[in-house]
Amino acid sequence: MIRPAVLAACVALAGACTLDTFLYHPVRVDGYDFDGIDPNIDGDLTEPHPSIVGPELRTEGFVDAEGDAIHYVYAKRPGARATIFYSHGNSLHIGRYWDRVERMWSMGYNVLIYDYPGYGRSEGEPSEHSVFASARAALAELPNLPGVDPERVYFVGYSLGGAPTFELATDPQSPVRPRGVLTESAFCNVETLLQDATFLDVPAEFVAENRLDNCAKIGRVPDGIDVVLLHGDHDTFVRPIHARRLYDAARPPTRLVWAEGADHTDVPLALGDDYDALFRRHLPP
Repeated sequence: MIRPAVLAACVALAGACTLDTFLYHPVRVDGYDFDGIDPNIDGDLTEPHPSIVGPELRTEGFVDAEGDAIHYVYAKRPGARATIFYSHGNSLHIGRYWDRVERMWSMGYNVLIYDYPGYGRSEGEPSEHSVFASARAALAELPNLPGVDPERVYFVGYSLGGAPTFELATDPQSPVRPRGVLTESAFCNVETLLQDATFLDVPAEFVAENRLDNCAKIGRVPDGIDVVLLHGDHDTFVRPIHARRLYDAARPPTRLVWAEGADHTDVPLALGDDYDALFRRHLPP
């Protein structure tokens, strides 16, 4: 995520750089070979491999987000339990997270993943506003995809993806209301990232234009939408204090689930079969 030394330098040179520079790490690609061994499809959970989601079950497309073409990939699961709208982390593009899509797909869910502006095949540049706009545009497309029941949709966000997840879950104009929300390794807000990483009490606006204030939003998730916070208790990038602050800011019956021994990227590996069981328990049909 964000290294303390980098943040300290950014504070020292606040006129020359901002924290926003380090929030987003996009890489552009021309396309993905899901059916081959594509070096662009290399995540944290598996070695590169032909996708277990066959071409007949994948839909790729673009949606318009305020003039930017936003790329998405939809994995259809025959007889799906429900549909997951997935917002990924801050690094690279969809390919980095495709093994997570496959994991959720193998549990019995349809999954839609999309890239933020400037990531992968998506146009534009990432910012708080453009990331949220891309999420809204992708979500608006979801009910049009095969096999999707709009009454059985869950929002899932990993790391940076917690921000568009909570934004959409609290937006009364959101094109789809989720049955539930689950985040993994999400942060409280930019200010907590800054203070936690540098051990300096520096206001976020000093070095950042983006607020990404999940702690302010989680308490506004409407009644009837269950929230689950999943976090590694050894996370050294988004430290456990973020999960505790999110939990403290939330309304009951929000649940905080610790993955013992897990760092930022390896929660599914640390939990093993318990990870799948947690999804099935908290994201029911």
